Amino acid sequence: MHLGIFDAMGHNSHAGLAANLVVAACRNQRRQGTDLVALGERVEEILLEHFAHETFVTSTLAELNTATGLLTWINRGHHPPVLIRAGRWTTVLHCPPAHPLGAGLETTATLCREQLEPGDRILLYTDGITEARDKQGQEFGLTRFTDFIIRHHADGFPVPETLRRLMRAVLHHHDGRLNDDATVVCVEWHGPSRNTQLSAAPPPVPPPGRS
Repeated sequence: MHLGIFDAMGHNSHAGLAANLVVAACRNQRRQGTDLVALGERVEEILLEHFAHETFVTSTLAELNTATGLLTWINRGHHPPVLIRAGRWTTVLHCPPAHPLGAGLETTATLCREQLEPGDRILLYTDGITEARDKQGQEFGLTRFTDFIIRHHADGFPVPETLRRLMRAVLHHHDGRLNDDATVVCVEWHGPSRNTQLSAAPPPVPPPGRS
């Protein structure tokens, strides 16, 4: 499974064009089998070709081996992923960040790895979630964000419903409107299938005919 989250500088059409260009370039390189580090470098080249150094995009690019649960990712100046384990323990998955896409600096992305356990959830998010402020200037915050996911998991809500309720909570916290893009990607890995019935069964042998 290929995962990515992108946050372009600014809040205008220029930022929207940059974000869409990066998403399209990422999909193109992914389908060519480009590894994550080279993918980030190639996407940055394309962004620089079109926008020079006028903008940049932060990103986390990741791959999840759905058979083994091995998560690999690079950080291009973005907030690190959050791991929720056993429905209650949270860990920030730190990875040495490289510069944002389009900044054109000479830092090399580090490929990081994390072995997931069955039931683990990975959260990717933009700062429009955690930095949304109420009328008193209080941020929604990372702790409130992760606690919200954990509480709704404990209540038995599926991931789509949990995220729907999360966005309503963020909007309510920000008095009904956002000043920044607010995006969340949530992946839940259930582990390898233990259903032996999924293997192909031999065709039934017809009974011998009567002579």
